[in-house]
Amino acid sequence: MNVFKKEMKANLKSLIIWGCAQVFIIFAGMMKYQGFADSKVDINALFDAFPKEIMVVFGLGSVDISKVAGYYSVFFLYFMLLAAVHAVMFGAVVVSKEERDHCADFIYTKPIRRFQVISPKLLAGVVNILIFNMVTFAASVFFIAQHNNGDGLIDKVSLTMLALFMLQLFFLALGAMFGAILKNTKRATAVASGLVMGFFLLSVVVDLYDKLAFLTIFTPFKYFEGAALMINDQLSFNSAAILLTVTLIFFGLTFVAFSRRDLAT
Repeated sequence: MNVFKKEMKANLKSLIIWGCAQVFIIFAGMMKYQGFADSKVDINALFDAFPKEIMVVFGLGSVDISKVAGYYSVFFLYFMLLAAVHAVMFGAVVVSKEERDHCADFIYTKPIRRFQVISPKLLAGVVNILIFNMVTFAASVFFIAQHNNGDGLIDKVSLTMLALFMLQLFFLALGAMFGAILKNTKRATAVASGLVMGFFLLSVVVDLYDKLAFLTIFTPFKYFEGAALMINDQLSFNSAAILLTVTLIFFGLTFVAFSRRDLAT
């Protein structure tokens, strides 16, 4: 429990910064929506004139972005990216930072097993991403309500946040696994962050080229679509099952790799 409290306290400032960044993205996005609404411009016609490549990069598909739900669904792509980077960085650092800070010999030579130290660290990670998720939810409902006659679309946003949390868990486990396997914290964060961007770019490529649709399963950014969640109220059970299974495998590998690792002091 002391390890859990220590990690929560140590990462409080970082969590506040990430949370504020997410709130700002939501605020700025909904203000842009209000700007379009006030200008009486046909948003759909405006964006239809853009090249397909630009539409894909910005997450604009066939949804009606003149409606709040459709417009908000576009932001799910950015929520995923920001949340993924936050989670994977936390996972990579929290597992290996004692070696980076040269205090591993003090912590891991105590009369407790390694998993008794790693477990509260990962629990702190889960709590951190959950708080980040709740901040995203609260900000989303609040700002949507400001531009939707008081209706915050709570049911739709709740489903979206559930999908987002599963993605956060996946990336937390991914970062933790690399933090346990690799001997250097900087290398672990670099590799894990690189994979995040790789997954993201792969999702863009899949959208651009229909012939590469079979690669969808290799990028978690395609497991849940903002439009399906916000407009159709659909969360893919198969995608959720695959993502959670892989997440559990990554957490398991984290424990195995760390228990067999020679610690640098």
